[in-house]
Amino acid sequence: MKRSIQLATLLMATGLVAVAQTGNTRMYRSGGEWVQEVRGTLPASKIVKVKSSAGSIRIQGGSQPNITYLIRERVRARTEEAARREINRMKFTTFSSGGAVLLKAECEGEDGGSIDFDVQVPRQTTAVKLETNGGQVSADNLAGKVEASTGGGNIHLDKIDGAISVASGGGQIDIGNVGNDVAVSTGGGNIHIGSAAGRVVASSGGGDLHVGSGKLMTLETGGGSIQVNKCEGQIKAETGGGTIDLSEIEGPATIESGGGGIKVGAIRKGLRAETGSGPIIATLTRGTSFTDSRLETSVGDIIVYVPDGLGVTIRAAVEVARGDGIRSDFPELKITRSGNIGPREVFAEGSLNGGGPVLHVHTATGNIQFLKVSKQ
Repeated sequence: MKRSIQLATLLMATGLVAVAQTGNTRMYRSGGEWVQEVRGTLPASKIVKVKSSAGSIRIQGGSQPNITYLIRERVRARTEEAARREINRMKFTTFSSGGAVLLKAECEGEDGGSIDFDVQVPRQTTAVKLETNGGQVSADNLAGKVEASTGGGNIHLDKIDGAISVASGGGQIDIGNVGNDVAVSTGGGNIHIGSAAGRVVASSGGGDLHVGSGKLMTLETGGGSIQVNKCEGQIKAETGGGTIDLSEIEGPATIESGGGGIKVGAIRKGLRAETGSGPIIATLTRGTSFTDSRLETSVGDIIVYVPDGLGVTIRAAVEVARGDGIRSDFPELKITRSGNIGPREVFAEGSLNGGGPVLHVHTATGNIQFLKVSKQ
């Protein structure tokens, strides 16, 4: 009985496609390609899946009660007759079962070709899953969660209320406003995220990362830069060689660059920042939540801005000093130097504003400055 129901559902879905291809199709030439458009309608479903072996996918939520789609089957051929033969080798199917709808395209034949999807769904669709082996993916105005992957194309998502999980083999990823968690990865493209109401996890093989705002963040790139405007909680940022620029950090931060400069501020809690070569600039914020911290660079200067009222204990060292080595706006910080000839080691230790958590500051070659916030 159950098998009969499934078979009937499959036949019904196939029938819908057949009607769409017969009554709602048109073919035309566009440049060096022949394009056949197919339009169709499916009942609304909680879960919508779109899969293409080659081609772009675009899905958009709206107020309509059902699912509508437009597919474009593209091939290269000299004549319309040859184009139709190639298109007939393509497979486009739909399937509906158990609250899920699947739209699937497979491209075969000598040319291979591609099939692009343009799908409209009810905005309240619970979940959307998009997959293409090669092509761009975009989704907009959806209340549910979105999963998307492409073998190498760009990904663009905006106005998504649910959680997002997307991956590209090497394209760029652009995420607008998201009302939940975000997890994105690309083999080498840039990543831009406007705002996320939840946690942000982003990684790129070598592109730049730019995040407007989020609650918690884990950011990683093989060699690009990282920029964050605001993080409401803990953040971890790592790059193989680019710069890192973080602003308005409410939680503790762990930052590492293989060879770029680091700038952080204002930060309320603990900070651990390390770079193989480059300057570090950190702006601390007054409060009671600051914890033990460490700033370290092998080659570069370090500047720390300390506000009035923040109790902190300083322990700083310069292995090979240029000039004074360490300079401070705070008289309670004791600075000592070893030797008067050749490269000198310089140390500083003391309690600012009554002391508190320990801040270790170290550079092998460079200068260190402790400045009052008002002197930025």
